[in-house]
Amino acid sequence: MDIKIHTTREIQQRIPRLKFGLVKGQQTTVQKECVEFDGYFADLEHYLKTTFANAPLSSHPVIGHVRRMYRKIGWEPTRYRPSSEALARRILQGKGLYRIYNLVDLGNMVSARFHLPMGLYDADKIQGEIWFDVGREGESYQGISRQEIHAQGKLILRDRIGIFGNPTADSKRTSLSEQTKNVLAIFFTPPEIDLSYLNQTLDLLINYFSPYAKHLEKEVITF
Repeated sequence: MDIKIHTTREIQQRIPRLKFGLVKGQQTTVQKECVEFDGYFADLEHYLKTTFANAPLSSHPVIGHVRRMYRKIGWEPTRYRPSSEALARRILQGKGLYRIYNLVDLGNMVSARFHLPMGLYDADKIQGEIWFDVGREGESYQGISRQEIHAQGKLILRDRIGIFGNPTADSKRTSLSEQTKNVLAIFFTPPEIDLSYLNQTLDLLINYFSPYAKHLEKEVITF
């Protein structure tokens, strides 16, 4: 699976040395059922509640780095929370996680565990090369659970057709379905995060995805 990703000059100037952690998988089985979920979730919930028993979620250095990545382009992360932080917050509040599809649920757990926002896409729905950019005035896209997401001033991904997601919310257009056969996961990684930490994140996602996808591979891109 040949995926080409670029960053715009604005991103390069405002967030130099940004990293993307990619996991690509083929011949996927996307379904509602996920027999591993309950065991993995119990481990994740225990980890988060132990780690943050006497400290706020915001005290974690990775969460701090992700928030600063947002603020570098003027996007307020306490108003538009990174997806990883929102997921961990739900778990700590005893609300659990929304169940969607197996790969989505597994990816959400990895994102919540390592505090790195992740986008998960049907790779066949992405048209042409990918650009990481800042949304322009008047731009918006259809979210998965919201009709319209305004993109101005936010970190976004775009392809030849237009915007298809950001580190807070994915788009309906490139979302997974039971017909999805090729998936692309992108972890939006601040420059302060070291490669060993990012590789741990990617390795766990590959492990979780392995019963449901073939030819899994990871890639780290530093811009």
